Amino acid sequence: MNVKTSIAFLTSSSDPLLLNTCTAVGTALPNNPNFPTPDPTLAVINAAIADFGSALAAAAKGGSELISLKNQKRSALVGVFRKLASYLNLNCGGDLTKLLSSKFPIQKTDRTPAPLCAVPNVPAVTQGAASGSLDAATGAVTGALVYNWSLALASAPDAELASQQTTTASTTFAGLTPGQVYVVFVNATGTAGTSDWSQPGQWMVV
Repeated sequence: MNVKTSIAFLTSSSDPLLLNTCTAVGTALPNNPNFPTPDPTLAVINAAIADFGSALAAAAKGGSELISLKNQKRSALVGVFRKLASYLNLNCGGDLTKLLSSKFPIQKTDRTPAPLCAVPNVPAVTQGAASGSLDAATGAVTGALVYNWSLALASAPDAELASQQTTTASTTFAGLTPGQVYVVFVNATGTAGTSDWSQPGQWMVV
């Protein structure tokens, strides 16, 4: 499991939410056995929180100078917490429980993996434009990056004669023997892997 702090809140949070989150961290670190020597120090962390809190309260009265000062104090607080995030990552040793004890936001660890592609529909197989060819097509599969096609004689469906890979849900096989009946199978490959083969589509080539 990749256990790390998340610093996205430092830029995305509103001023009040940023203050609340940082205050919670500042409260959780003193006497925390998991992080005995914070870097920056507790004194620097608490000073940055207090300075931003005071500037935020003052900025509520309005005025460009007070708002500018608040923004400066926010930038200083963000810098302190970026450095603190690196310290926590280094010293938690990949232990989620330790990192949670700091009250610092963490990166989500429950990302759902992409699902395996569904099995494609039975290919619709038709005569190709030229003698000795056939066209095959199936419905588009959600998440498919490529389609893998397999051609065999209907009399020996397990003995593959030819294969192709396409980025679209259709293909053409050429150089086939007129009068022979062929079957076509297809599967789909996405980021999570490859689906099972479809049921075969069939056609007599002319």
